[in-house]
Amino acid sequence: MQLEYIDIGAGDINIIIESGVGMGVNYWKPLLAKLKMLKHRVIIYSRAGNGRSTPTMDVSISESNKRLHALLKLLNIDRNIILVGHSYGGIHVREYAISYPKQVIGLVLLDPSHEQFSKKLIQLNKAWAVRDNKRLNSLLALSQEWQVLQKIYQNEQLKDKGSIAKIPTVIVTSSKLGESDWWIGHSEQGKKIWRELHSSLIRHNPNSIHIVSNSTGHNIPIDSPNLVNIAIEQTVDLVNSL
Repeated sequence: MQLEYIDIGAGDINIIIESGVGMGVNYWKPLLAKLKMLKHRVIIYSRAGNGRSTPTMDVSISESNKRLHALLKLLNIDRNIILVGHSYGGIHVREYAISYPKQVIGLVLLDPSHEQFSKKLIQLNKAWAVRDNKRLNSLLALSQEWQVLQKIYQNEQLKDKGSIAKIPTVIVTSSKLGESDWWIGHSEQGKKIWRELHSSLIRHNPNSIHIVSNSTGHNIPIDSPNLVNIAIEQTVDLVNSL
């Protein structure tokens, strides 16, 4: 198994970046100049089947995280890790932090997916949510990772059980309206649910920050690259304050 990755910068803290569904190294290339400004080592990689990484039949969260763990071992990274997860990558980093707690010192969640989002949208308006889900499933029918996310939505639970109680965490939530004119998740009520679910992740975490922005869409790394750096540095500050 070969995983495509970029290794930039240097420092005592290791910033590991997880991407959204089907995304990888190429998605983050426009941010390289910004990320190089951080005084930390930054690793961006493509999960199996994405970018130039070897495809595999099993792209479950647990197996993907095992592959990331092996990659980091190869790169001699086994401590002082801050995980950055965008969208679906947010689920990956939450689960990695639970699986390898001695390695991870902080989390940055950029508009992260949440295991209860689909359920909450159905409760909001079942007919609308089901119709939109059919459309999304049709658009992403060939994506293995999308199928994994749908199973997570069905189970509605992860290892961390929906709460990041201790680890220093910064969450960035997009509250921008009008990103699409059809999906219930982008409606005013859908965005409210999104924001509330993100808040619930750190409700009992005294070492956390929640940034809510109506000037950036879901693609925060592309829309607001400065905000990515700010969130990372705020997480470093939280870690250093302990």
